[in-house]
Amino acid sequence: MHGQKPNYLLTDQTEREPFPGSLARRLLRISLPLIFNQGSVILMLFFDRMFLSWYGTNEISAVWPATFLYIACMTMFYGVSSFINIFVAQYHGAGNKKMCSAVIWQGIYLASGSYLALLCLIPFGREAFNFFGHRAEIASLERTYYTVLMAASVMPLLNNVFASFFTGRGLTHITMSANVVGNAVNIFLDWVLIFGHFGFPRLGILGAAIATAIASTVPPAIMFVLFLRKSYQAEYETRTQRSFRPKLMKKIIAFGVPSGSHDLTYYIAVALFFMFMGRTLPESLAANNIAWSVNELLTMYIHGLSLATLTMMAQAVGAGKPEEGVKVPYLVLKILLFMAGLIALVYLLFPETIYSVFRPRVEGAENIPFDLITAKGKNIFLFLIGYNFCFAFVCLFRQALRGAGDTNYFLKVALFLDILFFIPGIFLVAKMVATNYVVLWSFFLIYLVLAGSAHLIRFRKGHWKHIDRGDLVEQT
Repeated sequence: MHGQKPNYLLTDQTEREPFPGSLARRLLRISLPLIFNQGSVILMLFFDRMFLSWYGTNEISAVWPATFLYIACMTMFYGVSSFINIFVAQYHGAGNKKMCSAVIWQGIYLASGSYLALLCLIPFGREAFNFFGHRAEIASLERTYYTVLMAASVMPLLNNVFASFFTGRGLTHITMSANVVGNAVNIFLDWVLIFGHFGFPRLGILGAAIATAIASTVPPAIMFVLFLRKSYQAEYETRTQRSFRPKLMKKIIAFGVPSGSHDLTYYIAVALFFMFMGRTLPESLAANNIAWSVNELLTMYIHGLSLATLTMMAQAVGAGKPEEGVKVPYLVLKILLFMAGLIALVYLLFPETIYSVFRPRVEGAENIPFDLITAKGKNIFLFLIGYNFCFAFVCLFRQALRGAGDTNYFLKVALFLDILFFIPGIFLVAKMVATNYVVLWSFFLIYLVLAGSAHLIRFRKGHWKHIDRGDLVEQT
């Protein structure tokens, strides 16, 4: 963004107070619903994995590589659409209500076009599991799960867009309520379709994928109906700002692509980590996938608090007081590090108890002895302890820089750390020690330490405070 003229100040904001009342209270009010909102997909996928672990060890082994390949395919489009939240927050901070609605409609058009591109990626993704040398029985299950999720991939994009209208204005309880309903639908459909209740056939991993695909339609549908209601039309003109705005769309893409590019390369890196993990011993793969599933559930607060940081940073910038936003990420960092310490104690004290939740309930000759999985899982929990401390820095300061509008920085970091370091490095490591999960995890943690340090240093240097804020968005 350096050299461009983003305008975060659409009206006179000299006296506008970005964070009325206690900063901690404001953070809590915004972040608690966001934790659930951002964790809604995590919750859906967690229940998929928990029920699938009851179904069989092959299913739990297959679900994570398929999930991360799906996420990697989605990431660029999801990252661009996520930037709509920043536009809404900045328009809201500037008091420009009409444009809060206009940017949502541009997001709908953007999600629709992105979906067409995502459908074209399905055949390539299906071949990836064989390319990375996964066992035939695992690769078949991975293709099934991946294909169904990709077929419904427009729904998370639309969920992101509609949620931005509420989260960008601090009304995060609405998105939380919509996602509560979606998760309830997913849990019920998982139970019915995976195990074959109420006369349905037992579909296993196909049932889990179908359940998640159907449930993912519920939250965006609820929020879209609320978006169109009369009270919002009267105040925000939500029904009459439908026109396609090429300039605004161009700016959303211009600001979102650098940010989305970093997400893309980051999740490609993580997807490669999981794809190569798929070549490890069966018990190592199953143990890793179970441990990661538990960790995703226990740490979904990281995503919610980081997005709250993004929102509050963007509101401070939109109100013309970027210095006020500096306090937010450091407050959040203390919370994240404290929570990482608590979770570390849980992993050290109760590893067997955690793994017992995932013990198969359905007998199968192909199932791996679960004691082997648990033994490997204790070691993987040690790596996850390190991951949680490192990822706190990566996620938090990445979102803080986005909220401040410093997005071109991500292209530089992505080019060096992801494309030039991690991606070729993980190929080299996997070639040398294809079945050693310890080496794969160690290399992954080194990468996270470097990425988190780079984001923190960039934020502390304060380059984002001096970005030229000329003309970010249209006023009409």
